[in-house]
Amino acid sequence: MGRARTVLELFAACLVYSLIVIIIDCVIVLVFQRDLGSITYLVSFVMIIEGGLSLAVGGAIASFSTPIGKISETILHSKPWDAKRLREAEKTARTWIVTGLFLFLFGLAVSAF
Repeated sequence: MGRARTVLELFAACLVYSLIVIIIDCVIVLVFQRDLGSITYLVSFVMIIEGGLSLAVGGAIASFSTPIGKISETILHSKPWDAKRLREAEKTARTWIVTGLFLFLFGLAVSAF
């Protein structure tokens, strides 16, 4: 029950994050684009681009968190890289990845119409 609840909380939070981004995208596109016919095209394009960027950032965080942490620990004399900081980086990466996935899927859904 605890694991399913954590997954549902992650999905709910990422869904809210993506909806906030979608609303901001719609407002920005409406401000700059007055033609209602091309709004769906632009919003879907922007959502697909943002979803892809979010997936790339999340993947980079997940892949390079340990080496970058060790480099910053050595060069910048930051806090030591331990298991707790690694879990926090992985949690952040999961949020980026799931939010990017939602944005990408919403962009595909909007472009279908």
